[in-house]
Amino acid sequence: MSWNTGWSRRTFLSALAALSGNAIVPSAEASMAGAKGPKASGVDGSPIVPITSGLGSTGDIYAELGVTPLVNINGTVTVIGGSVMKPEVMELIRRGNEHFILIDELEKAAGKFIAKLCKSPEGCTGLVTGGAAAALVVGYSAFMTEDLEDRLVSVPDTSNFPRNEVIIQKSHRYAFDHQIRQTGAKLVEVVTREEMIAAINPKTVAIHFTNILSDHGKVSGPETVEIARAHGLYTFNDASADVPPVRRLWEYPAVGFDLTTFSGGKDICGPQASGMLIGKEELIRWCLLNMSPQEDRIGRCCKVGKETIFGFLKALELFVNQDENATLRMYDERAETISRAVAPFGVTALPRQYNPDALGNVTPTYSWHVDPKKLNMTGHDVLQALADTRPVGIGTFGADASGMRGRKAGEPRPGSAVQKAKSDVPTHPRHDEGDPQVFGFALWQLKQGEDKLIADRLTEVFSKARKV
Repeated sequence: MSWNTGWSRRTFLSALAALSGNAIVPSAEASMAGAKGPKASGVDGSPIVPITSGLGSTGDIYAELGVTPLVNINGTVTVIGGSVMKPEVMELIRRGNEHFILIDELEKAAGKFIAKLCKSPEGCTGLVTGGAAAALVVGYSAFMTEDLEDRLVSVPDTSNFPRNEVIIQKSHRYAFDHQIRQTGAKLVEVVTREEMIAAINPKTVAIHFTNILSDHGKVSGPETVEIARAHGLYTFNDASADVPPVRRLWEYPAVGFDLTTFSGGKDICGPQASGMLIGKEELIRWCLLNMSPQEDRIGRCCKVGKETIFGFLKALELFVNQDENATLRMYDERAETISRAVAPFGVTALPRQYNPDALGNVTPTYSWHVDPKKLNMTGHDVLQALADTRPVGIGTFGADASGMRGRKAGEPRPGSAVQKAKSDVPTHPRHDEGDPQVFGFALWQLKQGEDKLIADRLTEVFSKARKV
């Protein structure tokens, strides 16, 4: 089902600017009006300047490149950019571009800032990484290389390393253990506690724990730490998607994991290509030895710029110091804006679902029921209509959260005549099983005013779908 809309890109962006109380493209004078202190000139990153020619000169960089911007009702998924940074974060990124600095020195200072902010255990520090996946790469490399130069330059060839095996519960295997394997580590699968202990041998270096799959395995996090300590092994907890709630930033490291990683580009709302490690000072030093700015290292490609480090630290500070109850109320208010708009069409708000102790991108869930006696639509149709909105899409219904996929051997290459013929076969977006008259989506990554835009779009859609 397709829907026509009278919206234009200009009216959409203008409406968003009016609702949020901000201009979409502020002038240099307006941007600097509230700035404090002396204004340096001629220094990269100091003044905010207008762009008068080339890319960005129209004020709509998305249209200039021919791509469709989105209102995010999907959540903090990487394929659509994770999250949007707050103004304070963007300002710290700008300030981080003002001067050159020794990256290693900045990383060490940032680590202390992280450790204090996140109430890390005694003797622990932090490290800003190029995302949580990068943290896996440099973390597991550090376990195997320690600070030995001949090993640092050898990874991923670990054939001569004394220890290069990592135990992982079979139920904890996931797409990101590829980052463990790329270090040259060999994964050894186990199911039970007894199997985990039996798998330990002189080649074992660590035990991996996938936090989002905690409830799938037979060995808990504390048990994993206990077993590893008894046998002189390291432990790594990948908790990339498991904040909020904020308290997990200190609760998980306190369990005793040697390294714990969190993503910076999800609800922390830092730069998308950012993450952090929290761990023992010596281990964090070994991690830094395995990553950029060091050369001839497997983690050279995991580069973190000074701007990203400053931006991440500010995002983390804002995240830790937020009033979580106030944040929850804000989500409720956004849902209420939508509920009021759709109620006259026979669309009823369902009770909010929220479990703060759940695993993985914890957020309230909001959904609505469409009365089939009043509207000629299903929940599937509603989400599709939102996704089809232009010039700014609302969600990406049917998108694969894991991104692009390669072809299987023997299948035609993209663009071939055979592949084109297959692409002409109609496809249908994915949708959740359950009541076909129910639709729902995430509200936590909406920007100010976007709840009203969604409400207006649904009003438009439902007005055309009324049953006579």
